[in-house]
Amino acid sequence: MKKNTARGFAVAKRSYIPRCIGLSVGFAAVYFALPEPQASTQTIALLVVYCFGWPHLAIVRALFSAAPAKTERANLLIDAFAVGFFSGLIGINPLPSLAITIMVSMNSIAAGGPRLLATGGLFTLTGLGLSLLIFSPDILWATTPGQMNACIPLLVLYPLSLGYACYLTAIKLAQSKNELRILSTIDFLTGLKNRKAVNDLLTTHLDAGRVGLGTSVVALIDVDHFKKINDQHGHLAGDNVLEQLGRIMLSCVREQDTVGRFGGDEFCVILRDVEPNQAKLILERIRATAELSEVSGVPKLPTTLSVGASIYNDASLTVTKWLSRADTALYESKHEGRNRVTFANS
Repeated sequence: MKKNTARGFAVAKRSYIPRCIGLSVGFAAVYFALPEPQASTQTIALLVVYCFGWPHLAIVRALFSAAPAKTERANLLIDAFAVGFFSGLIGINPLPSLAITIMVSMNSIAAGGPRLLATGGLFTLTGLGLSLLIFSPDILWATTPGQMNACIPLLVLYPLSLGYACYLTAIKLAQSKNELRILSTIDFLTGLKNRKAVNDLLTTHLDAGRVGLGTSVVALIDVDHFKKINDQHGHLAGDNVLEQLGRIMLSCVREQDTVGRFGGDEFCVILRDVEPNQAKLILERIRATAELSEVSGVPKLPTTLSVGASIYNDASLTVTKWLSRADTALYESKHEGRNRVTFANS
């Protein structure tokens, strides 16, 4: 419900500036097309109130409504009715009537598509019929040069303002899409890359060029006896352990390296352009730092790690096989007593 309300506010705000501009320049198009019998003080006052007061009332109506989007659609139907009414007032003068009708139609189709456009058309016809019934104006089929000039600002400025509003909307949508794309690659608990993102990085890493990748290392890391930690200290403590270990790993690797969470208590580390001895030092530093660390709120809680690593040294190696080798080395670490780093045999 809150999301719908926020979306409705956005729709109402996007309509505000184009409505202000459109009705301001539309005032001249209608004013200079008013035939003498209809150019009374009352009709001009009505035109002024609508063109310069209604945009502000419309935005207030929408923003203070429980359903802003629905209220804004109602505002657009009021616009459609007004267009018909003022078109009748000026004797359906072709160019001014067409200009103001197109302005409102562009709003309607942008906000609600063909359905709102069709409904708005009915409101326009209703407004037109009421105006013709009240004022019985002469039908004017010719547009004078002065009336034509009065329509030019409307025909130029309003499409530009609507186009700019659409541009801003497109920018926001692109930003939201990019944010969602980034969020889809992040593990919600640790803030590290998630499993899919790590797999994608490994695939990209291999596809980028296999020459020289023999100095790259992938490591799988398990938290020793993690189930016991959850059982004895609770899942909140377990989450704290995972968050803390994520920070430790990030602090131990280099800028070009990647740390990700594979799920549960398993992590993955990608070391790029690294010599085997340097890779061992980095992974040992992760293991030793984790062993010496204390979890916030649970002092003296042991957090040892088992690490299995594999060096890329085979041009035909796939991501699956590379990870499988690291997983085999991880199993050896556990089998040998845990809390150790094991490299897969080449």
